[in-house]
Amino acid sequence: MPDPSWMAQQQAQQAAQQAQQIHQNNVRHHRHMHDMARIHGGTPQMHRPMPYSGSRGGSLRGFLTLLVIAAVVVYVAHDPELRTTVTTFARDLLTRVQSN
Repeated sequence: MPDPSWMAQQQAQQAAQQAQQIHQNNVRHHRHMHDMARIHGGTPQMHRPMPYSGSRGGSLRGFLTLLVIAAVVVYVAHDPELRTTVTTFARDLLTRVQSN
């Protein structure tokens, strides 16, 4: 029976060779896509830049708003008096919005 460490070494070597073959195949495919795109006068679709639109800025603003709200909630949670004031303000605001 072969030595277990030798078998493990052989398996590791085979796995490394397979990983290298997969990588080489991916590189070949990538180069082929580039060549085909050059032949056809374009650029590969995977390299086309995304157009900048307002939605990116909107999502950033939304994220910043969420971050500010989270910071306020954490701050309010530490101060019981401020928490009561904010809760009362939020209830009054909700009542006004619902009545209109």
